Amino acid sequence: MIERVFSEHKDFIPKPVYQDVVETVISQLSEDQDAKFAEVSFVIMNDDEHTALNIKYLDRDYSTDILTFDMSDTDEIAGDVYINWEVCITNAKEYGVSDEQELYRLFIHGLLHLVGFDDHTDDEKAEMRGQEDRYLQLLEDKSFM
Repeated sequence: MIERVFSEHKDFIPKPVYQDVVETVISQLSEDQDAKFAEVSFVIMNDDEHTALNIKYLDRDYSTDILTFDMSDTDEIAGDVYINWEVCITNAKEYGVSDEQELYRLFIHGLLHLVGFDDHTDDEKAEMRGQEDRYLQLLEDKSFM
């Protein structure tokens, strides 16, 4: 399993703990969903570049917090997750959590998409939020937060 956290944002510097966070969630998610992960990359981006990806690949001309691209070509999960750092910070303030906690939620959110969770309907959004909370609790129990 290969997982990486990259920054293409001038104000975001990846910390080694982010790798540990992602590994912890992937390990538990693999067990819970009987899923095998091959490679996952997380790229932290600025709003303009992130929105350009949203336009180019999804034909959506607006800012969003996360874009997840499933790159799997076998039964092992592979994907790229692009996180908009400005939206992450704005969401953290709106939800009353730290920037880091919101970043962890986005890591989890992207991984959930890669194992098949969706968030198009209200029911799917509620299920996704419940799963995010569950894995955030795991990270809290493991003293990441």
